[in-house]
Amino acid sequence: MPTIIIGLGLALGIQGAGGLLNNLFSDSRSWFLLNYIGMPDWLRITAHALMLAIGLALIVRAKGWRWLVED
Repeated sequence: MPTIIIGLGLALGIQGAGGLLNNLFSDSRSWFLLNYIGMPDWLRITAHALMLAIGLALIVRAKGWRWLVED
């Protein structure tokens, strides 16, 4: 079960971070999911940030904080 949660966290984190950077710096349509849903720009950027936060929370919840500082 933790493997599924980590995979979901990674997918949400990548979609959130990549989409956030894409919308803030290049504003082009790419493979990020929320770019193809009709919504205002401010809501799209907020949704990408929320996806990133949820993805990171899932990873930290599954692995804990120690994995960040261990070799």
